[in-house]
Amino acid sequence: MQNKGVVKGFTAPFFIFQVICMAIMVKKLYKNGSFLYKMELLAGKGGLSNLVKWVHIIEDETVVSFLHGGELVFTAGILNRREDWMLRFAQRLHRAGASAMVVNLGPHTREIPGAVIQYCDEIDMPLFTIPWETKMVDMTRDFCHRIMRNEQMENNIVSALKDILFSPGHAESRIAELRQYGYQAESRFCFISLCISCIEPGTEEKGSLITAIAEKTAKDIREPFITFPYQENRIFVLIDYEEEEMDSFLTRFSEEVKRQAPALQLHMGVSSNQTGIHEQSANFEKAVSAMEMAKKRNEKIAYYDRLGVYKMLYALNDKSILRDYYRDVMGKLEQYDRDNNTKLMQTLRIYLENNGSLLLVSEKQYTHRNTVTNQLKKIETITGLNPFELEDKVKFYLSLYIKDIL
Repeated sequence: MQNKGVVKGFTAPFFIFQVICMAIMVKKLYKNGSFLYKMELLAGKGGLSNLVKWVHIIEDETVVSFLHGGELVFTAGILNRREDWMLRFAQRLHRAGASAMVVNLGPHTREIPGAVIQYCDEIDMPLFTIPWETKMVDMTRDFCHRIMRNEQMENNIVSALKDILFSPGHAESRIAELRQYGYQAESRFCFISLCISCIEPGTEEKGSLITAIAEKTAKDIREPFITFPYQENRIFVLIDYEEEEMDSFLTRFSEEVKRQAPALQLHMGVSSNQTGIHEQSANFEKAVSAMEMAKKRNEKIAYYDRLGVYKMLYALNDKSILRDYYRDVMGKLEQYDRDNNTKLMQTLRIYLENNGSLLLVSEKQYTHRNTVTNQLKKIETITGLNPFELEDKVKFYLSLYIKDIL
């Protein structure tokens, strides 16, 4: 599922996403179901933002183990002949990852036990009831159609946006298509480029989990959720988000990933929150550039707008210019370290990062101050640039910045 885009020269991340998870929230189905089918919420209000991938009617609790997760399950409780049957049924649904439960009240189940209501509240699994005259087959067919229409709409939006980003010749017609879904030419777009490092089995399943977490988090703020794969990364698109909503998404998403998959390490790059759909190709590249910096710095999140001088360097499309500059300034020193098994480049970086303080460098390297001075003089001899002079310091600084992005 790779998409060959316009951004060049980035190293491949550690993780491949292969599944796009598209679903509809419980509360959206409930909004329609309450009016059309007399659907009432009994418990689990905290789970109304759960995602529903499909709908099933289940009467035999042993069949629950065949669920994939994310289902809305209907039951009339035909086998409800024991006092604890409904509670056991709800517990099995929760273990299987079901999103919500609908009970058809009637001759088989006349009322919901208090223990079931309490349990669903505790686990935030929405529990609904419908009257006996409501036909479950009509509801399930309707809900399945809604899920499919919602998925088709979101896929159309993703397709249109990708064409705008990667096939500019089709932009105008696809922009018109986005307008049909409520997005305007002056809408604001923020791109988040995500990669994950994970040294454990089952990485593809983890990718699906991460995408599902992002979808649930985003849809709880704004709909629809837009995501697509780019090379081996995953792209999230936040449209018309306010700054505080963006911060809320990133915070909640990161916290939920840490809770559900603590072994995973996220690296995210966040673009500008930029207005105007015609200007988004460059904005998209900003997210990928920021993600690369997050990886190099081993940080969870890097915001492009906060990259400082790196923004200027990333904006230069011809990276050969940067490579030539780096080679002119640092090439001989890098070669000297390799040939002589020394760490003069490391000394230079520590010296510059500590504002030229010989004392701090000696403390960090556990060496005498005079040794540091001699090392810096050696660097001057090799490069022809004086680390003690401001103009040459700037050249060294810039070269190290360039090294970080190459």
